[in-house]
This record gives sequence, structure tokens and C-alpha cells, in this order.
Amino acid sequence: MSEFYLRQASVPSLGAEALARLRAATVVVAGVGGVGSSAAYHLTRSGVGRIRLIDQDIIEPSNLQRIHSATRDDLFHPKAEVLSQRLSEFDRSSQIESVVDTITQTNADSLLSDATLVLDGLDNFRTRYILNRFSIRTKTAYLFASAVAQQGHLALLHPPNTPCLECIMPHIADRREESCETLGVTPTITGTIGAMTADAAVQFISNGGTRLTEHLMTLDLSGPSVILSKVHKRKDCTACGDAAKQDHKPEAFPSVTLLCGERTANAVPPTPLTVQLSRVQAAMSAEHILASSESVLVFRKGVHTISLFRNGRVLIGNVDEETEASRIVGEIWQNLAKTGYTDIIPLNHVS
Repeated sequence: MSEFYLRQASVPSLGAEALARLRAATVVVAGVGGVGSSAAYHLTRSGVGRIRLIDQDIIEPSNLQRIHSATRDDLFHPKAEVLSQRLSEFDRSSQIESVVDTITQTNADSLLSDATLVLDGLDNFRTRYILNRFSIRTKTAYLFASAVAQQGHLALLHPPNTPCLECIMPHIADRREESCETLGVTPTITGTIGAMTADAAVQFISNGGTRLTEHLMTLDLSGPSVILSKVHKRKDCTACGDAAKQDHKPEAFPSVTLLCGERTANAVPPTPLTVQLSRVQAAMSAEHILASSESVLVFRKGVHTISLFRNGRVLIGNVDEETEASRIVGEIWQNLAKTGYTDIIPLNHVS
């Protein structure tokens, strides 16, 4: 056993056998903001052998307060890539993967494949419901977590043995007035929930159980107080109950979506592309470029911050309406097609 884990292995429930199970496990962290980055840090330190970090976003100034290990030098670089680089420095025997993409119905199976457990570091229920359906379909454990203001929630869901997310939180719509941008969030709540989420994952992988499979935990740091609420399966759940249809799928993922509370839109091309980012960058004035890497080019376009990813996906900052975002991304995709920097895009997919 590596000296790195000697103190952890001295804990009776986390001995050599438990460490071996952790080393053999694959944990997918979906969303590596405040909660997800904290959880990923502790999972790596705890000996999880393979961690896949998935996030569609870049690091912006307001993120630095919460994202574990991020510095000002990382501004405008993909969150997943920055965190992967940091975590790889801790223990090179752990395999840390980064995926800079949006989780959708179409790619969920491939992005989440081989997971022992999927850990939720997301900020929206639209994508959480996609994770939930994957969990039901593949019987993969799903660790739900959320944090806003000074309050956090946590539950380990493993249907059909437990309720699913839609049993306990059905039909929740993402609203800007309930987001971190409006209600605020502290680094202490994201860090604490992230650490507790990682601990729940370690317990589940090591020993197969935790009280969080039967309860929703609510942590309020303003008290502080902890509440464990018993959760139950619902026979009328449209995801996992008697009302569920084998061929039912969540609502189709739109091509242009406003991210919850961020004044940012995410635009997914109708088909995967390969954008020649180096050629796009060479054609731009250097004063407009904020950051560049193999996977993303970030630049200013008027009042907007544009993140153009290698697969054609676009993030548009400082935007309030989907119609405005659709117009901007339509111009970008059209210009790329005209200049030959990528495949021709069927523009009728952009409204």
C-alpha cells in the first residue's frame, strides 16, 4: 500500500480491502463548479482510481470564489481541464479524465459509461433529470447534490433499490430567481457539501451502504442544522414507477439554452463538428482574444464573451434572451462555414 493512504487505511471501515475497491472504481463528476470541484478533490485524495470530470463551462472571475484549486491564471479556461490538471498532480496513479461538453440525452450513455457512481455537481434540473434517467436505465448509483445561499442537499439514489430523483423532486423547472446569481452562495457551503458528497461516494463504493440511500439530507450552515428526511418511492413516478414508459425520454435538449442564473447561453450544434480553432484565432485581432487552448477559444464580440469549442459548441456571455443568443450563434456558425474553418452547418436548426 502506498504511504499516501496509510492514515486513511487506519480507519477501520476504510482498510486495505476498501482501498482496493476505491482504486478499481470509476466515478463520473458531472459539473465541476463549487460542489463538483470540492468533491473531485476529496475523491482523488481518497484513492478513487478513475475520475471523469465533465463540464461545459469555462472559469469566469465570479467562479474563483468557489472552484477548488482554480487561480486567476486559469480564467477563461475550461473548468474540467483546469481541475484535471490540478488533481493529476496529487497522485499520478489515479486516472483523471476531462470532458468539455454538455450532457444531453444523445451523449449521456457514452459520457457516463462504465461509471461505478455518477456524482452530481450540476446547477440545473434539466440535466439532473438526464442523469436520473441514465441511473434508472443502467442501475448506476446517482449521488444528487446541490448548494445555494448557505443551504445544501444530498441524497444517494440507486433505483430500483431506492427512489429516483423524480420520485422526490418531480417536475422542477430551473428559475433564475432561485439560482446562485440571485440568492448567492458561499464557498463554505459548496466546500462542505462537496466533501460530504465525496464521503458518501467513498462509503458506498467501500462498503455498499450509507443512510443517504434512504434519506435526503439538508444542511443549513446559518444555524447550523442538519435534517434527514425519509424518502420514498412513488408508484406514480413517471420515471421509475408504474406510470413510467419503457420508451419514455425527457424533453429534448434544446440547441440554444440559457444557463440558470448566469446570463450565459449554451448553443449545441445539430451535428458534431471539428472547428480549426488555430485558424480562427489567427484570423482574429489579438486584442479580442481572452484565452485559447486545444479545446476552446475565448474572445470578445462586442459586449459578449464568446467561448468557441472544438466540437462547434458555443457559450455566449452577457446575454438575456434565447432569441438574441440564437442570432449570435447563427452568425458565428455561418461565418465558420463560409471561411471553411469547419463543416457546413444546416442553419435552419438555429431559430
